[in-house]
Amino acid sequence: MKKTIIILLLAIPLILFIALFPTFSAENGSSGIQSNNSNNTTQTADNGTGNTSSTPEKVAFIIPHADDETIGVGGTVQRIMEDGSPVHFELMTSGDAVTSQLLTVTNYYDVSIPANATASERKKLIREDSFKKVMGIFGCTSYNIHSFDDGALNANVVFTTMENLYLKEGYTVFYTTTGDGNGDHLACQQGMKMMKDKYPNLKYRQFPIYYYHANRAVTSALTKNYTDVNVNQYVAKKKSAFQVYYNIHTILNTFYPYSDGLYSIGPERIYYMN
Repeated sequence: MKKTIIILLLAIPLILFIALFPTFSAENGSSGIQSNNSNNTTQTADNGTGNTSSTPEKVAFIIPHADDETIGVGGTVQRIMEDGSPVHFELMTSGDAVTSQLLTVTNYYDVSIPANATASERKKLIREDSFKKVMGIFGCTSYNIHSFDDGALNANVVFTTMENLYLKEGYTVFYTTTGDGNGDHLACQQGMKMMKDKYPNLKYRQFPIYYYHANRAVTSALTKNYTDVNVNQYVAKKKSAFQVYYNIHTILNTFYPYSDGLYSIGPERIYYMN
């Protein structure tokens, strides 16, 4: 009798262990998965786009003239691309005006120009070529050149361009210039305002041209919020891009960043909404 009781006492725990083993195993496995997922979760830092998700937001730069992108956001462009966000450029005008106030250009890179080209057509071909060269320096392959005449840009064109980028191509972060004494810059600002009024939840950024220079007109932005971003680490490509424009003489000596000491490679002022 005692022998039977002893056998039962030993057998019961064994039977219970066998019966409950799958439950223990499932619970331990589930706990292991949660811990693993938690350890492997990565967070995407704010790359200047306001993005905190794992999918980089698409960023579009609306540029009035070739060289504005380098002067205003040459470092910011590199930073955003380095952080993995797709970047696209829309060059709105060719900067082809030839007047006593506006610089002529030098065909430093031997661009192919028809013999019967007017001074305006010649300037257009050279400046657009310089923009393409700068896109190559920054490593940006996504861009579009509208070739509007210098001074002929209007807010409706800018708005339509931005709206198409949003609705058809999924761009949700937009950069353009602030307003100042230049009509094309102001058209870009007004077009962005129209876009912001219609799509207030997207991200809008502005950058002034030569805001740090004593002789430049005071800028106006759509917001008072701004950050001065240190971009010194991107000096090499920004300086190379500047040199492209300087070689064709589209940047006045007084505004060239290495000519008078009034310009430094950074910071770059970014006005931001949302």
